[in-house]
Amino acid sequence: MNMLPRILQTLQTWVVMFLVISPTLFAASVSRVDSYSSARKRHLREKVRKMFYHAYENYLTHAFPHDELKPLTKSFTDSLSELGNLKLEHLPQDYSGSALSLIESLSSLVILGNNTEFERGVLWLSENLTFDVDARVNLFECNIRVLGGLVSAHILATDSANRLVQGSYNNQLLTLAEDLGRRFLPAFNTPTGLPYAWINLKYGVIESETTETSTSGCGSLILEMGALSRLTGDPIYESVALRALRKLWSMRSSLNLVGTTLDVTTGQWIGYSSGIGAGVDSFYEYLFKAHILFGKEDFWRMFQSAYLAVQKYFRHGPWYHEADMRTGKATYWQLTSLQAFWPGLQANPWYIEVGESIVNSLNSYTKVEGGFASIRDVNTMQLEDHQHSFFLAETCKYLYLLFDDSFLVDRNIIFTTEGHPLPVLSSWHEKLPEAYIPANWTFPKSESQRRRQESAMTLQVCPATTLSLNHGDQQIESACHIPDVRGDHRCLSDEDCGVDSTNCRERSCSTASYCGLWLVT
Repeated sequence: MNMLPRILQTLQTWVVMFLVISPTLFAASVSRVDSYSSARKRHLREKVRKMFYHAYENYLTHAFPHDELKPLTKSFTDSLSELGNLKLEHLPQDYSGSALSLIESLSSLVILGNNTEFERGVLWLSENLTFDVDARVNLFECNIRVLGGLVSAHILATDSANRLVQGSYNNQLLTLAEDLGRRFLPAFNTPTGLPYAWINLKYGVIESETTETSTSGCGSLILEMGALSRLTGDPIYESVALRALRKLWSMRSSLNLVGTTLDVTTGQWIGYSSGIGAGVDSFYEYLFKAHILFGKEDFWRMFQSAYLAVQKYFRHGPWYHEADMRTGKATYWQLTSLQAFWPGLQANPWYIEVGESIVNSLNSYTKVEGGFASIRDVNTMQLEDHQHSFFLAETCKYLYLLFDDSFLVDRNIIFTTEGHPLPVLSSWHEKLPEAYIPANWTFPKSESQRRRQESAMTLQVCPATTLSLNHGDQQIESACHIPDVRGDHRCLSDEDCGVDSTNCRERSCSTASYCGLWLVT
């Protein structure tokens, strides 16, 4: 029997961290025994701390409350409407920023131990931030940066262990996050449930909006929107994100791979790539993290199938980008935040050595008087007048954690793709009412196993069923069910058909143009 599937099944969470990393990294000198001294790591930690504050204080001085800093000219850019907008179309006229870099900095401030500045930032946002602005934004970028930043900061602000914002915080960030989440919802009002890539925060989807979006724009929304649902008790955010993710997964090829761009109204692929394209790696990453955060077994199965396919067809793995290493951006999977999951990573001096190299490169090539500039071209090392908000949210945070992981002690957390920590809570894991025991559930053999927080896919909850609870009827959705594109079940191709709720089989389009279980399997 092939050992890889067996290992994947028995050591899911831990072994997958080995799998996700490019083999190139693990081929390094792991056998090296000389480790960096504690004093050396403290020195590097303080260098990263200085990097963060050089970037953060320059942002506050020259750009706040606008979105991002322009470090070369010591000015600002209101870039939230420009993120992902390569052609700079439909830019707002009166938008003056949403303090994007401050939002992105909040969790980093807590990890660096600066609760005072964190509290100051939280209170300013509570009193000044509004999303009632005529600005067209990229759903994916706004989700991972703004919604993720607010949800994570809210959780940190209400963590009694941190003693943050004593007596002055009353869930204001969660209120802002829910307001933003509500403004996202019109983007999901499509025939397929796949969301538009762009949404106007004040007016919804604009007329003649493009129907083209990316894989990440449909499949990488579940962590932030799922967390918002768990915090507010309103299932709508997780529901729409989950429907989009399942629809996207139903569109995978026979090789278990997905394309790079697609049409949200027809559900047809537009773009493909010979390798792992931008955004596709985020989709696979989110499948794995969603499995950990919400305990959904179907997410694990999706990830396992997708990852094995990627490794089979793409030699170097999906998450190794040499250019990221050269420019000093500490990418999530390859290096720094791995130590959040892997005890003893700091004991391997090779990671510390590469981390030190990144720190030195950033200071040598990108640090300027007004902050940290981006590199336009790694061949010429030409600088660009832009300090991205993710430098504060990700790069500095992950480098700091590489040298000092004390924040992670006694914590079980997931970092989103933008570096915002979310707690892994048992109360967030999927658990259906024990009083409801339909005949088509398959229970584990032992009572102790039965008490586990099983997912709907593991328990084979099929079809969707209405059950009566103390607070009224509640609809339990089949774990695998994907509705047909049209309510009358008419179709032009198999792509218009979903997954049947009664037996979790894929439906197909008949010669009479109706969706159904026409294929014999």
